[in-house]
Amino acid sequence: MFGKPEWFRPKTFGWGLTPITRQGWIYTFAWAAVLAAPFNVLLLMGKPIEATVWIVAAIGVLIWDARTILQAIKKRENDAKTLYIGDDDEDPTRLSTQKYDLHVRK
Repeated sequence: MFGKPEWFRPKTFGWGLTPITRQGWIYTFAWAAVLAAPFNVLLLMGKPIEATVWIVAAIGVLIWDARTILQAIKKRENDAKTLYIGDDDEDPTRLSTQKYDLHVRK
């Protein structure tokens, strides 16, 4: 993974990522340059087959990276929803949540 999950959030509609930090925007523009510059150079050199191979391969890597970032974001969200009992409590026999106050009987 080249980008970090902290730099992005999942798109509201559709599949993909939306940059939310400066690093996310830099990452996005860097990918645009990595895709466009070699493609255009290869086209100007009269090598359309190589240009097509380049753009397909680069887009494949971009999709893989976006999928990896999305999976990391979803994992982080799922971990945040998980309740671990007894992690930081001073009294491990008592657990309070927003709606419940639980006690463990001995």
